[in-house]
Amino acid sequence: MDSPSGAELVGRAWCATVAEFERNLETVRAGFEEYSTREVMGDAGLVRHACYNLGAYRGPSIFLYDAHGDGIRTREHLDRVLERLESAWVVPADVHY
Repeated sequence: MDSPSGAELVGRAWCATVAEFERNLETVRAGFEEYSTREVMGDAGLVRHACYNLGAYRGPSIFLYDAHGDGIRTREHLDRVLERLESAWVVPADVHY
């Protein structure tokens, strides 16, 4: 984490987390205006899927995890993780499930 490449990986992952959250939030906002309750229940425009992603604690919309395997979903959580570690490792991984 102390290396420039480690800090860059964390920065890019955090930016991806924020971008994915914003994309899902926009889908939900627009979908609630455009679709009826019944249509949202049927996942019209993938609105219901976007709602799921907004509330997710793991999965494709979460790019950073702490040492316990918990998804880092807020900047405050990321800051707490980084502050508590004397020595941190950044482990890039791509897991498909």
